Amino acid sequence: MSARRNARPAVKVGAHVRFRGVKWQVVALAGQDIHLLGPDGGGQVVLTGHLFADPGFTVIGADVPQAAPQWGLFETAPAAAREKALAWQRHVREVECGLAGGPGSEGTVRPQYDPERHTLAEREQAKAEELTALGFGRVSRTTVQRMRLAYRKQGLWGLLDHRSTRAPSPTGRADERIVAAVREALRRRRGRSKGTINGLFSADQPDP
Repeated sequence: MSARRNARPAVKVGAHVRFRGVKWQVVALAGQDIHLLGPDGGGQVVLTGHLFADPGFTVIGADVPQAAPQWGLFETAPAAAREKALAWQRHVREVECGLAGGPGSEGTVRPQYDPERHTLAEREQAKAEELTALGFGRVSRTTVQRMRLAYRKQGLWGLLDHRSTRAPSPTGRADERIVAAVREALRRRRGRSKGTINGLFSADQPDP
């Protein structure tokens, strides 16, 4: 029916919505939770009913991308990888705006992450030192910056360790060139064995 043509675009991963007067992008859907990414790189998780109940809520249909983005694959990653990505999300948000929960969330801005007192580079360095002390391994400022930019571009999907999202290979982690060489050697060995067997059968044949 023609009425369907004027229906609002659905809220799906990759869509842009207006909520509380701010333009957000939907980066993940998990049950009744909708993960939103703000224009400053911060984000928040909102219940579906709470989002729809906002008087200013609207879906910005013109900004919905044509291709389905990879962010929707977040829920298919292993649980441990998702938990680590969510932990990174809080750290990235704190670097971006000073609050681990994102702009407008509750909490107190820690001095080393106060945007009014420190530059972004200084906050990234402070986070690198903190994560190293927390046991994340040796984290550099460059690593924090890379994760921050990945989150800004791809949301939670960008924070995943993508080694955990790759399909398993039947040959494990072996170099493809080594695998190819081994297969070729086996093929030649089978060929020589077949030739030897054929030769034995030929030798047993009586003379005409």
